[in-house]
Amino acid sequence: MKIDEQFELIHFHDASIDSVSRDDGDLVLNISGAFLSSNHPQSNGKDWSIEKAELRFEYVSEEVAKFWDDTKAPKPHPEPEFPLDEIMEVKYENGYYMFSGFKNTVPWSEWYIKSAYFIFNISAANEYSS
Repeated sequence: MKIDEQFELIHFHDASIDSVSRDDGDLVLNISGAFLSSNHPQSNGKDWSIEKAELRFEYVSEEVAKFWDDTKAPKPHPEPEFPLDEIMEVKYENGYYMFSGFKNTVPWSEWYIKSAYFIFNISAANEYSS
C-alpha cells in the first residue's frame, strides 16, 4: 500500500525507526509499529497496524537534529545521521516534518526534515481490530 497524502493521519507514536539511509537527495526511514487510521483516504476504509514500511522523503533540502540533556536549550545531536530510533511525536509544520523521541532510550531528540513530499510504502500490515 502506498500513502502519499495527509501525513497528519499516519500515527507514529511508539513506532521504531529501524534504519536510515540517504539516496540521491532522498531520506529513507525503515519504520515498524506505525498505525494508519480508517480516516485516511488511502486506507481503504480500514484501520491498519503497520509492521514494516518505508518512509521516503524526496528532495530533502534541510535536516536538523538536536538533543536535550538538560531543560535549558537543545544542542546539536552527536549522531545527526540517525538521531532517534523511537518515535514519540510527529507533526508537519511550515514545510518541515518534525520527529521527536529517543535514541537508545535517552536523551530526548528532535529531527527536522524539510522535503518536497513524502511517500509511505507499507510492505507488511494487518487489519486492526480492537
